[in-house]
Amino acid sequence: MHENDFQILKHAIENMMPANKILGLKIVEITAGSVHIHVPFKEEFIGDFIQGRWHGGILAAIADTAGGVAGATALHSPNDRLNTIDMRIDYLHAAVKADVQAKARIIKQGKTIIKVDVELFQPDNKEPVALARCVYSALRSES
Repeated sequence: MHENDFQILKHAIENMMPANKILGLKIVEITAGSVHIHVPFKEEFIGDFIQGRWHGGILAAIADTAGGVAGATALHSPNDRLNTIDMRIDYLHAAVKADVQAKARIIKQGKTIIKVDVELFQPDNKEPVALARCVYSALRSES
């Protein structure tokens, strides 16, 4: 991908995917093999209403999106597709009522499989709130 392709991908992820629009997801930085994403806190993201903590499923969705965007930077054609085939997430600390960011980077890329590590964190915390390992199938087009 070229720099212009990254901007097209950024626009598509932020503006054309309804789930990402609900999340308010914004791409802070995108480069070959990596992405940095910001998701602003919303009360609707609370899973533990007693302690006011983020729902783990929302965090997993953010991790999968970040991993997918990082993986998509390795695609060669606009007709190539990326599909999640596996994701493992470790929740390390409760995510409090604050924004969440994700940093994802490709750790292994083959002809048909791309593996990505994702770190979810909150800017005021020194420790990540979750770590994910995502695996994607890269469906390459003939053209």
